[in-house]
Amino acid sequence: MKSTRLVTTAALTLGAALAFTGCAAEASTDAAAPATTVEACTEVRNVTNGALNTLAGDISADPASVSEYFGQLTDRVNALVGTVKNEGADKAFGDFSAALGEAGAYVATVPAATGEAPAEEAEADPALVAAVTGVQDAAVEAAANCSAE
Repeated sequence: MKSTRLVTTAALTLGAALAFTGCAAEASTDAAAPATTVEACTEVRNVTNGALNTLAGDISADPASVSEYFGQLTDRVNALVGTVKNEGADKAFGDFSAALGEAGAYVATVPAATGEAPAEEAEADPALVAAVTGVQDAAVEAAANCSAE
């Protein structure tokens, strides 16, 4: 099993960052916010949490299922296109979808666990770090653009 400390720390950092973005603010119960805006912001947050939690876990246990899950996350983000009246939202959603697709492609390359414990804790895989960073960066941008106007 690979070390997930760096990935877990990064996921927690992103969660804190999302709390300070427009997405977290727009997801309030403010009656003036259009339902689609609140739903889009909530979906961005949910997809981000799912993606980062999955990448922080043991993806080698069943890489095929994890890769399929990333395909579902990509579909969920693609469904957000056109739901928010903000010029930058559709591009941000597209970039987020692409980052999720790249993360899913990475996961598909991870060999399935053999059941043998590694001799010592391994360093984080640079490709995994790149996948996490890509998802984080795109999620922050999508969150910032999920609000109307």
